[in-house]
Amino acid sequence: MRKYYPAAIAALIMLISFLLSPPTGEFAVALPWQAFFTLFMISTAANGLARENAYSALEGVASSMQYTIAAIAFTAICSFITAPFLTAFYSSLSFIAISDRVLDGADRKQYKGIAAAIISTASYSGSMLLPSGNTQNIIVSSLYGVSAIDTMYPAVIISIPIIAVSMIIAMIRKPADRIYMHGKDYAQPGNRSFIMFHICLLIVVALSASDIFFWFDLLIVFLAVVVIFDRKALLKADYPMLLAYIFAITAMQAFASYPSSAKVLSDATAVHPVLVPYITAALIGPAAAVSLLGNLHHSPDLLLLSANLGGMILVSSSSAVLLIRKEGKRCIMERVIIGTALSLAILIILSLTRHLPV
Repeated sequence: MRKYYPAAIAALIMLISFLLSPPTGEFAVALPWQAFFTLFMISTAANGLARENAYSALEGVASSMQYTIAAIAFTAICSFITAPFLTAFYSSLSFIAISDRVLDGADRKQYKGIAAAIISTASYSGSMLLPSGNTQNIIVSSLYGVSAIDTMYPAVIISIPIIAVSMIIAMIRKPADRIYMHGKDYAQPGNRSFIMFHICLLIVVALSASDIFFWFDLLIVFLAVVVIFDRKALLKADYPMLLAYIFAITAMQAFASYPSSAKVLSDATAVHPVLVPYITAALIGPAAAVSLLGNLHHSPDLLLLSANLGGMILVSSSSAVLLIRKEGKRCIMERVIIGTALSLAILIILSLTRHLPV
């Protein structure tokens, strides 16, 4: 039942927001339904891949690396490449789990917190390239016609060397630490046809989020195809996470429609169009921040950019807390510190090179 706690908390917040600003029919229509259903389709395909052990071959490659830093770098690169299609959430969870198993098997548990922070940040950086990479990209792209690629590619390009340098600095104590895991056994992949089926679904969903296809038509076709070929995937979708997102986003949009809060937030974003969304995303999450500030911010481009950079702090500290909970507070603090440092470095460089109105 613990997996439903975030959804229950988000539902409670949503009910409180409804007391302040009762929903109307117009409010319901204005909700980002494309984002909700796109997340549903991605969750279905992502869990289908996990059920078929689609990442086992990549775990085998990571296990065959000679050095610890190489294994961590490999999983970070994989998370960066897959995140635009898999979302930062599922990509970071998948590859942090792989990294944890590899480091546990090599008796290098002291690097798990560092690896989790690097992988989370890499997945979040990669997710900024496409609308399907994270919820806030879908919301801003669908509602305001903002191109996620055009807006975010400078931040993504800057993040790549920063992440690489930060990993070297974090492991400077023993950069050539060998892990000696050649020949380690790992779970074999399942049905290859199902794996390719779900990969194709993710690619089509990414095209839909980029407005290549109309999302509602794709949803109908998606449901029909999944029911015919792999109906178990519908049962394994991450419904607790989906409910938590829906309730939280709905609550933030209700709070934003409350007159007193709307005026305060509108004035704040007018004065600090980058810092306000950045700090808000770091505190409550980028999707919630975009939902709260979307109709009140004067520049959708700056809203998307700053919410993504602020969200890097949150994802870096919370995307896989359940996976490293047993390791204690030190791992979580490493994730917070590294994620914050990387996010601030990217923001500072962008401010200097692109003259952001911080």
